[in-house]
Amino acid sequence: MLTDFPAAQSTESLQSDDSGDDVWDKAALLKLSDSVRASIRHDESLGPDASKLSAFLEAIIRDEERKHPTMNFETIEYARLDKLLEELLHFSGLMKAASHTVELPLRFRVDIAHSKKLRVLWRHRFREQYVMIDQLRCAVMVKGGRLKEVSFTSAVAYDLGMWQTAATSNLVGAIEGNQVFEPGHWWLNIVCAQRDGIVGAPLEKATSGRYGITALPLLTGREELISRRAHVIKYIREGGPMDMHIPLISQVGQQIRVLRGYRLKSVFAPQAGVRYDGLYIIRQYGTKMNETTSIHRLELTLERVAHQKAMQDLERFPKPSQLDDWRLYEKLEGDKIKLIEGDAKFFEWTVQRETEKQDREDYKRDCEFRASFS
Repeated sequence: MLTDFPAAQSTESLQSDDSGDDVWDKAALLKLSDSVRASIRHDESLGPDASKLSAFLEAIIRDEERKHPTMNFETIEYARLDKLLEELLHFSGLMKAASHTVELPLRFRVDIAHSKKLRVLWRHRFREQYVMIDQLRCAVMVKGGRLKEVSFTSAVAYDLGMWQTAATSNLVGAIEGNQVFEPGHWWLNIVCAQRDGIVGAPLEKATSGRYGITALPLLTGREELISRRAHVIKYIREGGPMDMHIPLISQVGQQIRVLRGYRLKSVFAPQAGVRYDGLYIIRQYGTKMNETTSIHRLELTLERVAHQKAMQDLERFPKPSQLDDWRLYEKLEGDKIKLIEGDAKFFEWTVQRETEKQDREDYKRDCEFRASFS
C-alpha cells in the first residue's frame, strides 16, 4: 500500500565520516538498499526507510549533474544500488498495473522518475562496467567474500554440496562463540559455516565447532510445529543408523545451536543457503525402525530458548543482497558442473534442484493450509 511520504530527510547518515574520496557510507547504503527491497518483496511498500530513500535519490541525482560525481562504481556494486533501481522500477510497473486509473502518490512518482534517470546516467558513465557488474560481484565473492577459503570439487563423498575448505583455526570458548554468531547469521552452504567455525564438519550431524558448543544443522528432513507460543518443533528424519544423530541422546535437556538449510521441509527454512536460528533445548529424542523396510526414523523435539531474536524476524534472512549472492553462487556451481562433468550431469543437477524446490514449496503450502484450520 502506497501513501505520500513525509518530506525527505537528510542524507548525512548515508555519507562517510572519512576524509577520503569516497564520501558515501557503503554499509549504510547497503542497509538502505536491503531495507527497501525487502519491504517491496514482503510488504508491497517502500517500508520505513521510504523518506531516506527519497532523500538519497534526490541527492545522488544532484551529485551526478556535477562535473565530477562523488559516487564511485565500487559503492554501487557493494551496496547493490543497481539492484535497488531495478526493483523500484519493477515495483512501479506492478503498482501502475494494479492501480489502473488511480493516480499513484506524488512522492512515489518522483522517486521512480529519479530512479529511471539515475539508471540512464550510471549506464552512460560506467558503460561496460555497469553491464558486467554481476561478474565483478562473483569474482569478489570468490576471492574475499562469502566463498573465501572455499573451493569447488566434484570428488566429495557427501550429498550436501560440492564445496570444501581447508580453513582451520584454534578452538575458543562458548562465550566468544556467542559473541561471534547472532541468530540470523547466514552462509551460502554448510562448508562456509564450517570455515567460520560454528560447525565442526561439513556434514548433517551434530558437531562441536570452533567455539565448544554442539551445533546441529537441519539441512534435510522435515519439521512439524508443536507449539507456536513456546516455539516447540518436532524434527523428523528417515534413513540409516548413521542418520539418527545418536550422540544427542546424552544431550537431552541441554542447549544446542540449530542451523537450518534451504532443503529442509519446514515453514522456518531459509529461502536459500544455511541460517543460524539460535539456541534450542533438546526436550525429547526417539528413534524407531520399520521392520519391513529397515528404514530408521528419528523424532527430535526441540524447544527454542527464550529471549532471542524472534523467528518472525529471522524470516527476513537471507536479505535481498544475500539472495543476490545466492543466485551468483548457484550459477557458479552450475557452470563448474557443466565444465568439469559435462552437460548430462549439469542437466541432472538442474532437474534435481527444481524437483526439490517444488517439493519444499508444496510441503510449505500444505503446512500453512493445515495451520489455517488449527
